Amino acid sequence: METEDQIIKQILKNFRKSPLHKNEFFESDSEIIRLGDKDLAFFNDNYSDEDHFRTGNPYNLGMNLASCTLSDIFACGGKPLFFCNSLSKENKWDLEFVDQLSKGIARILTECHTGFVGGDIGVSDKWNFTGVAFGGSEKIITRKGAKIGDLIYLTGEIGRGNFESASQLSKLGSGLDSLFAENPVLFPIRFKESQLVSNYANCCIDTSDGLLKSLNIISEINNTGFIVSDIPYYVPGKILTEKLKLPEEILMFGETGEYELLFTVSPDNESELLQEAVSANIHLQKIGRITESLIKILDKNNTKILLNDFNICARSFKNHYEYIKALTDYLINKITKRNE
Repeated sequence: METEDQIIKQILKNFRKSPLHKNEFFESDSEIIRLGDKDLAFFNDNYSDEDHFRTGNPYNLGMNLASCTLSDIFACGGKPLFFCNSLSKENKWDLEFVDQLSKGIARILTECHTGFVGGDIGVSDKWNFTGVAFGGSEKIITRKGAKIGDLIYLTGEIGRGNFESASQLSKLGSGLDSLFAENPVLFPIRFKESQLVSNYANCCIDTSDGLLKSLNIISEINNTGFIVSDIPYYVPGKILTEKLKLPEEILMFGETGEYELLFTVSPDNESELLQEAVSANIHLQKIGRITESLIKILDKNNTKILLNDFNICARSFKNHYEYIKALTDYLINKITKRNE
């Protein structure tokens, strides 16, 4: 089966790139468009059942859809300016459901000082949402720019998205209902953090496809390696892995991400970055550094696990359970070998 990247590259062969389009495809979370004397970040994404958001609370669903759409603007160090969306509502969603979903979206836009400029609506057997955002920044940050020796930082915990996906998988095991019910997932709004990214980051990406995939993208675009450790895992996610007897690392390997910002910063600027973060009441987590070698390493309890052979892709499997088993087998094999 073709990978998502292969499909996208095949599609792009058929289109002319605008002279106003500054970045190359895949080089940044948003596309950078030059209009007049300003660089604008443009992004659109589609969400559906494939993303495994819980839909029982339409207000929370609306907040998550808006937060996830805006995340790619934040990853470019931008401030969102305009937002629009297209919604195909499920037949069973009544007017009250759509009203609450819209109010959830509106809340996020208000918090981010972002204007709503319209959209489209339809009806279908299954829901489908496309979010579109425009943003601006004095200094746009892309995925390209990581330098050897850069420190790798995160804006929050890892595993929230994979926990949310797991809540939709009934065959994982019994006795998990209360854990999921007590931990509704709301994805972060990294509006304040985007300014730090713009001021200090050499490169940035959001973790919408999971932490490991984001690290791999940074590594491949910049022709570097990385070593990471002390990953801050989402606590309910850790509890879930303990109950299911799964390696906690599956929270960073799974491809349903948590929309945190992953960025690199020069060691020379670290002190100033952290001082400004404290002043702005922003918590950052240092998880590693960029290395000269192309080798990719996870340091687990001072044991180095080589990740260069990892090639598991979710869309290559018939179902989620086979995918989870493949990830588990890979991790257990790696951890067991290193402990021998």
